[in-house]
This record gives sequence, C-alpha cells and structure tokens, in this order.
Amino acid sequence: MIADSRKNNFNIIRFVAAMMVVLGHMCHLIAVDVSLFLGQAVSTIGVKIFFLISGYLIAQSFLNDSNIFRYAVRRIFRIIPGLIGVVLFAVFVVGPVFTVLPVSEYFANGMTWSYLKNIALYVQYFLPGVFEANPYPNAINGSLWTLPVEVMMYVAVPVIFLLFRKGNKVVIAGVLAVVLEIANLAIGKFRPDAFYVIYGTDMVSALSIIPYFFLGIVFLSSKVKKYLNLQLAIGILCIAEMMNFSSLKSEIMVFVVLPYFIFSFAFAEEPKFVKCFSKNDFSYGLYLYGFVIQQVIVKILWEYQLTLNVYFVICACATTVFGMLSWFLVERPAQRLAKKILKSERVAKLGKFDITKIE
Repeated sequence: MIADSRKNNFNIIRFVAAMMVVLGHMCHLIAVDVSLFLGQAVSTIGVKIFFLISGYLIAQSFLNDSNIFRYAVRRIFRIIPGLIGVVLFAVFVVGPVFTVLPVSEYFANGMTWSYLKNIALYVQYFLPGVFEANPYPNAINGSLWTLPVEVMMYVAVPVIFLLFRKGNKVVIAGVLAVVLEIANLAIGKFRPDAFYVIYGTDMVSALSIIPYFFLGIVFLSSKVKKYLNLQLAIGILCIAEMMNFSSLKSEIMVFVVLPYFIFSFAFAEEPKFVKCFSKNDFSYGLYLYGFVIQQVIVKILWEYQLTLNVYFVICACATTVFGMLSWFLVERPAQRLAKKILKSERVAKLGKFDITKIE
C-alpha cells in the first residue's frame, strides 16, 4: 500500500537534489572530473529530480484548483520573488565586490544592467570583470537557465489540460514524455552539437529535462502509484548504478529508473522524512544561490588548493545559509502576500473551468 499523497518525502528529496546540483557544479567550478550518478553528471540528475517532482506537484495544484488566475498568482509568487532576490544580490553585492573594474565603470557598463533581464527570465550569465580569473571564468549563475523552462511548463499544464479536457491526463502526459524523450535521444544521436536559442534559452538543453516534468504528472494516477515499491526501486537503482552504459543507453536507463525510484521513495509507507522542511522549504533558495556562492568561495579560497570534498562541505554550508535567508526574507513573505491576494473574491470568480480529474 502506498502512503497518502499528502504524507510524502518530497521535501527531503528536493533538498538532496539541490545538494546534488551543488556537488555537480562544484566539479565544474574547480575544474575536476565531474561526479557521475547513473552515468550522468550528478547535477544533471538533480535537475531531473526537480522536474519530476515539479510536474507532479504543479499538475496536482492545478487539478485541485483550476482557476487560471489563482494558479498564475501561486506560480508567479513562488518563482519570481526568489529570482529577483538572487539577481539583485549578484548585481549589487557580488558584482561591486569582485569585479576587477573600478566600481564606477562596473555600473556604467551596459552588461551590468543587462544582467537584470534574468528577472524577466531572459538568461544572462555575465557581469563585467567578475570572476574573470576563476577556473570556470565569468559565469555568475549557471543555474538560472532552467527557470525559463520551468515557467514554460507552468504555462503548458493549464493549456494541455484545457485542450484535452475530457482526455485521460496520465496517458496524455505519458505520451508527451515519451515523444519528447525520443526527440531528445534523436538529437543527442544525430545532432549532438545542435543549439537553438529562443528568448535566451537553449531549447535543445530544455528538451533534455522537459520530458521529466511530464513523467512526474503520470504518477498522479492511483493506478500507477499502486506499482510503486521502495525495496524493488532500490534494487533496480543499485543494479543500474553498477552498469556501464553508453550515453544514449544511460539516458534511456535514467528515464525509466529515476522516476520509479523517486516516487517510490516519496510515497513510501510511513514516510520517515515527512516532517523535514515541512514548514520551511529551502530547496529553491539553495538552487538559486548555489552557483554564485560557489563562485565566490572559489574566488576567495582558490590559492589554498582545497580538495573537492572540502570545497563541497564549505559551499553546501554557505549555500544553506543563503537558502534560509532567501526563504525567510523573500520567499515566505511573498507566499503570504500571495495568499492575501488569493482571498480576493474577484480573483476567485475569474478563470474557472471544469476538468476531468485523474483517477
């Protein structure tokens, strides 16, 4: 029997996924071999876990309340305030402190103000004169590229559910996941250097994670959940980790094995981590601040020739602090404001339509 969907291990999974992203990025930022899990960079697996969980929770939220305006308010106030915080932190704190330019020149440079486009989800990676001498030079926050993709999925959920109002949402989501994954595999096989940018986002890279969002929706079905088994999932995961597959076979394996393990763990009987971060969710803040804080720490400590493990521990602790600050100072107040807005009777009456529930 699978645990009640309201009692799950999602919060601890998101925290671990955020730390996987920190570890994976740490390898790049100090120029060492990238840590792998299931044949892929551990940070890549972390991002795919985020999209799996996001697909499940976002679709569930929309099914519970299909008021378009209320849905939009919840999504905007969940993602944008934290993003604004980290972008302003980079421009007005990290930039002036670490740029090799005089501060007056830094603020006179158009690239500085162009970085603010990140708030509008138009991804910009550089600030003038910042981190130029780092082992991974110039990049301020490489994590931001996934946020436009996430917002695309926020838009896709109500659009798809409206277009297929009377259809089986699980089947539709599953078909989309498989079709998009086949397209991703085909590009990786025949056009590995493909690069197609729309609004500052590489859509080829986006295609590598979008299928996982739709896979997450599949697990809303009780008919799918009944096949989840944590012991079996752990066994399959261990066997998969021991295999040495090509990149193509590894991607197929991850597509099959990772969702089954994540949701088996999330809905395990008597979930032991249900209370972890139940009131305070730091995972988004960890994800937002990880890369930039890591670059700062590498800049400060590079001359000491620290090992990967030491860097990771230091950066994990520092990023957790900033994740907590983001939650308490920005994200939680923003969510409280969103709740006040949602109490408006005018908002409650707008944008409502009926949809078929997932069984």
